[in-house]
Amino acid sequence: MESEKNLKLKMESPQWHYSMLVDEERVSVFHEAIIDTVKKDDLVFDLGTGSGVLAMFAAKSAKKVYAIELDPITAYYTDKNIKGNGFENIKLVEADASEYSFKDKNGNPEKADVIIAEMLDTALITEPQVPVLNEIHKKGLLKDEGTLIPESVYNTAQVVDCRTNHIYYDEEVISKPASDEKLYSRINFYNINDPKVSYNIEFTLLNDCNNAGLRLNTYTKLKDGLIAGATPMLNPPLIVPLNKPLKKGTYTFKISYIMGGDFENVKLSLE
Repeated sequence: MESEKNLKLKMESPQWHYSMLVDEERVSVFHEAIIDTVKKDDLVFDLGTGSGVLAMFAAKSAKKVYAIELDPITAYYTDKNIKGNGFENIKLVEADASEYSFKDKNGNPEKADVIIAEMLDTALITEPQVPVLNEIHKKGLLKDEGTLIPESVYNTAQVVDCRTNHIYYDEEVISKPASDEKLYSRINFYNINDPKVSYNIEFTLLNDCNNAGLRLNTYTKLKDGLIAGATPMLNPPLIVPLNKPLKKGTYTFKISYIMGGDFENVKLSLE
């Protein structure tokens, strides 16, 4: 495909990455953060590079970019994209970003000026953003004055009347809201974060619900002054059903999950 808005890069990808490439809002907000941050002579790590588009944005300015991709099928396309667009300052590595040792040609450890990590999902539940960045921090792979893109996320919840009895993304047909939206957590990627989380959130229901549940939203702070809401392929709203009716009134919901786990780990109950 030819993406006219993505610096006119010629891109190929497996089907599951194509939707991310054509999500112009998602790609554009990362492009803005990267070109505003990466400077000449910077060393950049792009963790979970996927198609390599963010690595190539960084490589326009950086001295060198490590593009790390675990999936071999995706890495095949990434290699074609990097070579096809003529980038010689990107090193593609097929590896787990949490295990890879970053070393220069002389075997000396390298630290990044900028780390790009777009392993995001709503509430950080099903993608390894937190576990991978935890390992990066434990190994000291970001320079003391280094920059993370994105730097944090804000998670909110809202009671809704669910349309099914299982977890689903709230797209196309939107679930009816039954409460105000509340901020329940902020995850700062500059910190080591415990992947196991649990929150008690009090809501006042404005109307009865046949099948109450929570709609989770995640807002991504890429840098100061640049916060992205949901896009089709960046943290779409996630519905977690309680699987019981509730009358109007005040309730405390308890939600727990493992960041970097899966939907099986999501538990929702009333306190």
